[in-house]
Amino acid sequence: MDLKTYQKAFDEVASDYEQTVSSFGLPFEREESQPRSRRFENSAWACENCGKSLVGGNGWMSPGCIACRTGEKTVTFFISLTCPKNCYFCFNPNQEDYERYCREDRDALGELEQAHAAGARLDCIALTGGEPMLRFEKTLEFLKRARELYPQAHLRLYTSGYRLDEDAMDALRESGLDEIRFSIKLEDGDDERRVVEERIREAVDRIPAVMVEMPVIPGTIDDMKDLLMKLSAWGARGINLLEFCFPLSNSEAFAARGFSLRKQPFDVLYDYWYAGGIPVAGSESEALELLRFAHENDLDLGVHYCSSDNKNTGQLNQQNHMLGRLQQATGSYQEYRFDKRSYFIVCAKAFGPSVDDVRRSLEGMLPDSRGSVSFDDGVLSFPDTRIDDVLSMVPDAEIGISLNVIELADEGPRLREVGLEVVQR
Repeated sequence: MDLKTYQKAFDEVASDYEQTVSSFGLPFEREESQPRSRRFENSAWACENCGKSLVGGNGWMSPGCIACRTGEKTVTFFISLTCPKNCYFCFNPNQEDYERYCREDRDALGELEQAHAAGARLDCIALTGGEPMLRFEKTLEFLKRARELYPQAHLRLYTSGYRLDEDAMDALRESGLDEIRFSIKLEDGDDERRVVEERIREAVDRIPAVMVEMPVIPGTIDDMKDLLMKLSAWGARGINLLEFCFPLSNSEAFAARGFSLRKQPFDVLYDYWYAGGIPVAGSESEALELLRFAHENDLDLGVHYCSSDNKNTGQLNQQNHMLGRLQQATGSYQEYRFDKRSYFIVCAKAFGPSVDDVRRSLEGMLPDSRGSVSFDDGVLSFPDTRIDDVLSMVPDAEIGISLNVIELADEGPRLREVGLEVVQR
């Protein structure tokens, strides 16, 4: 089998995906307006997590954001999904049991205590919503207990600032809270925006780390630049810029604003757990402009762009880090390795008329290659660490890097191939 024929299956998956998602009422952009390669083209920010996380401004970044990349020793709880804001882009309705947790509270405190009793080691603990301030007494109780159980953990709280007065901020500080993240709705009226801004200024004097987390909505660049200037002047620690997403609902509201979906919505298409939705075209380009703006104006503010790709790496890490156990249990998949940078499980694959030459070259390099080389339907799989060696001996070889995830099936864990990156010579 040649490489183009093999790739065609992934192209068909992408086409089917676009058709299915478009049926929710929002089209994809015609051409890709923001290739991911542009993330690496500017020195105004640092590229982290394989370019999925961009850090600019003064370089400060919340420990919670760093931990989120792998999903290790970090957990986010909520008490209720009730919220007074009613944002058209909210993805909470995509959460499991959304209706239930709008009617009744979740036992976040009990879940935290169970995790501790089971021996969970946590470095970062977050409480979100809904709006946690609607359950303020339970919020305080949760934070105080979290501080008792995990004295060294970084505790953060997400809020729109609703009902957050000075007394509440003092109580949050005394509970052991390390970080508060405000969300700002740019479509709110001036009076409502001023109230939130005042609460941010007041929080700076009370909570160790005060920051804002919000999506970058296309067309709001001037308001966002103004906000960055204010946050820097007020002494806030940072802002977390999220890639704006369509939650597969409220398509009329998105269409009325002229939005379309990003042509290549994810770096690699897969069934991701993150409920945020599908990235909207134009959000990333404005996020990069904000990073440039922070650099050019020397803002004393940590500015972090969290792409949708960045949101998904924790899931990939959790699924795929168990490769060694799968190899040991099955005796198979020896040609694969867990890539600690991309979090995918990878191997190299050779295609086309030179496959036999590749196989012979590998036999010379790997005297006992039976466990680390496999041949199936005209495709040869081998360790990606041998690609350069193979190409030095077979320069015309057609080679791709296979991207895989571990999934649980009725018969046990198995590998699923989700992408192929062509090796350019």
